[in-house]
Amino acid sequence: MGHRITSVLSALNIARSTYYQWKNWQPSQRETRRNALKTAIKAVYNTNRGIYGYRRIAAFLRFILKTDVGDRLVWELMNELNLKSRMVKKSYKKPTTTTDTPQKPNLMKKLDDLSGVLATDITYIQLMNREWVYLATDITYIQLMNREWVYLATVYDPEKRRVVSYELSPEMTKEFATSVVVKALRANGKPKMIHSDMGSQYTSSLFEGTLQNSGINHSYSRKGHPYDNARIESFHSLIKREMIYHEEYRTIDDVRVSVEWYVNWYNNSRINSRTDWLQAA
Repeated sequence: MGHRITSVLSALNIARSTYYQWKNWQPSQRETRRNALKTAIKAVYNTNRGIYGYRRIAAFLRFILKTDVGDRLVWELMNELNLKSRMVKKSYKKPTTTTDTPQKPNLMKKLDDLSGVLATDITYIQLMNREWVYLATDITYIQLMNREWVYLATVYDPEKRRVVSYELSPEMTKEFATSVVVKALRANGKPKMIHSDMGSQYTSSLFEGTLQNSGINHSYSRKGHPYDNARIESFHSLIKREMIYHEEYRTIDDVRVSVEWYVNWYNNSRINSRTDWLQAA
């Protein structure tokens, strides 16, 4: 049996004016816009697996979705939605490695001296009427739940900030280090130079011979100077902070799924600080 609304309101001690104001309520233009922005923010956040913070999401909204919005408003709305970038600064206590190999030539340092600019910021250098092109390679560590290690070897284009090739292995061997370079050469042609650290995998006869047979110069970071290979070091740091440290891996295949997704996203979608429209944000 129905009840007269006036009786119900009286029983609940609610004024009739309050009830009708609620019944006829329409969201303001400002509130409608904020709700629409929240929907868009959640979509961008989830699509990028929670990696983006408010600045990158704001830039994405402005320059991809053509939405007029400021960083501050996106920050406020993300706080209301309880959304935060998941990037962390976790690190492993990885095994230490040493090398007794005497220092080999740092061609990047020579290019730095001759060009008057930072070698870590160079890929294409006009030097003595020749165009020099280099790629960087390095190996980083990923720990499984059982405390065993998986190794990620990468070949990286520092100028384009793009992963050229990568491989995963349960062992850090000279064959492993060489295979990822061979894969890069098959897919992308031959650079003038490849830069690496002085690890035993990179000073091995197999690795050196592979580059020599391909007519590629080998440049080496100075011992104790990891920033000579700063761009690829930065990539390995990013993949760990934005992806690896948030996952728990039981097997190397679990790692492979994450790395495959991240590399594809990094190469094709990720907003980086050099993107023109992000700098203009």
